[in-house]
Amino acid sequence: MSTEAVESWLQEHTGLEANALGTGVVARAAQARIVATGCGGPDDYLRLLAGSAEERQALIDRVVVPETWFFRDRPALDALARHAVETWGPAHPGATFRVLSLPCSTGEEAYSLAMAFTLAGWPLEKLSIDAMDISRDNIGRAAAGVYGRNSFRGDDLAYRTAFFEPAGTDVWKISERMRAPVKFGQANLLAVDFAFGRASYDAILCRNLLIYFDRPTQDRAIRTLQGLLAPGGWLAVGPAEPVLLFEHGFEAVRVPGAFLLQRAEAKPAVPELPKHSAPIWTAPRGIAPVKPAPAAKRVPVAVEAPVETRETTLDELHQLADTGRLAEAAARGEALLAKRGASADLLFLLAVVSEAAGQDARAEELYRKTLYLDPRHSDALMHLALLAGKNGDERGARALRERAQRALVKEVR
Repeated sequence: MSTEAVESWLQEHTGLEANALGTGVVARAAQARIVATGCGGPDDYLRLLAGSAEERQALIDRVVVPETWFFRDRPALDALARHAVETWGPAHPGATFRVLSLPCSTGEEAYSLAMAFTLAGWPLEKLSIDAMDISRDNIGRAAAGVYGRNSFRGDDLAYRTAFFEPAGTDVWKISERMRAPVKFGQANLLAVDFAFGRASYDAILCRNLLIYFDRPTQDRAIRTLQGLLAPGGWLAVGPAEPVLLFEHGFEAVRVPGAFLLQRAEAKPAVPELPKHSAPIWTAPRGIAPVKPAPAAKRVPVAVEAPVETRETTLDELHQLADTGRLAEAAARGEALLAKRGASADLLFLLAVVSEAAGQDARAEELYRKTLYLDPRHSDALMHLALLAGKNGDERGARALRERAQRALVKEVR
């Protein structure tokens, strides 16, 4: 049974590419819904989708399978909380810090943010989190606030004792205090009216959504996020997504282990001084102008060109790249490579710089060298997937995304 028409419908209405979601995910979901609804085949099911909002939602809920946990991407959450306490708060005394979490999945990210702000000392009554997801089932589970063991990963679970209460065997419920700043709602980022009536946000968390869109849809989604982000606001994305934002005027916020960006401020143009054929100042009538003294002869002095003797560090290379000095970052990185030899971190950084500079072939070569040294380098895998999709190789892009997801799962275990 061919379900290609259903896959096309899903991409048109949600932006989600069937290939990006994983092999056979949409096909299996469509076939299950065709059987459940008693439709004779894909054509009958398409007609049902066109006329039934309930069935459209049922298909979306079947396709969007949540895979998240508390304090996932903790460096970004902690950095955002510190930013609010140390920088944003003093500049906006008494104001409420507004955050958009999209897609919020089953709520772990939004509640983690509330916990991170509490631990940083930010008053929860001055925090507002709009948590949105396209899946009705996800929103229902998030609003319930009840979680099993799979939502708590890692060794440091002290927050569970502080902010949850037992609700059964291996089941916990989020405290009312942490629920207070979070408002859940069902929404689609690609809906034409998504941004209507929304005040701007001081931070937006949109992790691992853009990678499931084709390039035109990515650009459309980024423009919507740009319009919702307040001046100086922060945007958190997934590990493979920053390069997409660089092309839209964003620059990285340097936080180790996090993927945070900020809109680059437009630099004011320096006005060009007018050219004059005569002196700007002339002596008043009747006063003889004073002739300037003849310029002293300049004696040429031999000056040695400065020699860079100190070895550039990876952090310095990151800083050069983040400030747009791509050519210098590439030159210094290649020099470090020649001197110290290859490492996965250095090769990956050089690959990102090459990609940002539009040198896709060189970037792909460096990403693959990164994987030679570290076959589980999830960031390199995701960047290669984006390049493959950009070149029209959807099959290769899908395989790379699946490898990256497997690598990410192993990283957190």
